[in-house]
Amino acid sequence: MNFAQLRAFYAVAQHGTFSAAAHALNVSQPAITQHVRALEEAMGNRLFHRRGTGVELTQDGIDLLPNVHQIIKGLEDVAARIDGGKELRTGHLTIGFCSPHVTMPLIRRFRLARPGIKIDTRMSNTNVLLDMVLQQRVDVAIVTLTEPRSDLVCHRLVAQEVLVIVPADHPWSDRYQIDISELGDEPFVIREAGSMTRQIFERALLDKGITIRQDLVLASREAMKEAVASGLGLGVVLDKELGTDPRLVGLKVTGASMDASEYLIAHPEISGLGAVREFIATGLDWSSL
Repeated sequence: MNFAQLRAFYAVAQHGTFSAAAHALNVSQPAITQHVRALEEAMGNRLFHRRGTGVELTQDGIDLLPNVHQIIKGLEDVAARIDGGKELRTGHLTIGFCSPHVTMPLIRRFRLARPGIKIDTRMSNTNVLLDMVLQQRVDVAIVTLTEPRSDLVCHRLVAQEVLVIVPADHPWSDRYQIDISELGDEPFVIREAGSMTRQIFERALLDKGITIRQDLVLASREAMKEAVASGLGLGVVLDKELGTDPRLVGLKVTGASMDASEYLIAHPEISGLGAVREFIATGLDWSSL
């Protein structure tokens, strides 16, 4: 077992294919394949399930990944300290996010300060991203939470609230707000079960004993907004996700608490290392502006 094998394993786990891992490491695909095979032989177990379009980690691979992740981040941190104190000139950072509107300005600020850090991104819902941080499949993530998690490093970036969105020709479109009691039996287009926005909204409905019609479930915020604009039902978004589409109107909801915040989260075992440490510092500076 050597570092080249661990680095190849980590790259395949992060990028999902041997070819993408080879491109990321600027080596040949056969070299990646050879390193992973050698590591599997040393471990005595398969680390990936080979699929037609990519790979998936086996349970042994899932168990190994956090340890490899910490080794790679630790070596990047040591290299940075040797090279220039705490000045991080090179490295890699994988960022997960569910809200581009909050994440992209933060990434821009980080890249201006640390142009040598290569950034990869993963976009998904909060529940998936929490699992990815816990499994150390991403370095940091920006997620929607109602309160910080005690098992993770959590830094609050910005407050948000859930809005009901309606098409511009809807009878409610000239209103500023709507009481939650008025939503009963209305048709809704909702996000997938892992969406924190959906979970916050459904908890508020349950607390008030209100039932809505869930006419359509869609797996992305963009698809849901397009469905609402097309008149397929009402929807819910966080206020900073509303955007400027003239076909949509956002309404504040009264009569229930549907507040949340965007948090920058990381696994505590790597939060103080290399690019992870620097991105967290950038987030803290940005949120204080």
